Amino acid sequence: MFGCCNALFPSSCGFGSCCRCGRNAPLPTPIPPLPPMPTPPSPPQLRGLQISLVGSSGETIARGASVPFDALNVNNTVGVGYTPSSGVINVGRAGTYLVNWWVAVADEQTAEEIAFALSLNGSDVQTSYSDVGGGQIYGTAIVTVSSLPATLRLVNRSGDEVTLVTAAGQAGLTVTQFA
Repeated sequence: MFGCCNALFPSSCGFGSCCRCGRNAPLPTPIPPLPPMPTPPSPPQLRGLQISLVGSSGETIARGASVPFDALNVNNTVGVGYTPSSGVINVGRAGTYLVNWWVAVADEQTAEEIAFALSLNGSDVQTSYSDVGGGQIYGTAIVTVSSLPATLRLVNRSGDEVTLVTAAGQAGLTVTQFA
């Protein structure tokens, strides 16, 4: 069925000759072992900082002032830190960071346009605007920090002070470092 001295069935061969036809055939060569499987890479470590503002319900943020985040929710980033209520995120490690933020403002605003900017070392990197007078303002930016130490702040760039919503949470910000 498979022919004389088939390599799949070496027991059909008797000392190198076929049991049926008597022809000599080479004994099968052993199959080499498979190389070891490579070790899968470990998943990248997520490094980040998450802060929020929860204790300023109905309060105002002056024009040019930083959002005074008062709750440090997550900090598993080496070299990035925040002291609650300071408004300043200290960056002590060079790298590229993804920053996301939101601010919930009350509907009755005196400023015609509401704006919050992410500032790196005093210079605005990205600004989010709203001209509807209230609601949530969202923003995101990719920031590369090359000279240390560095600071990040979320600053009110509106034409006037901004009143925050009367709610359990008024603002949030996350910083995620790319590996």
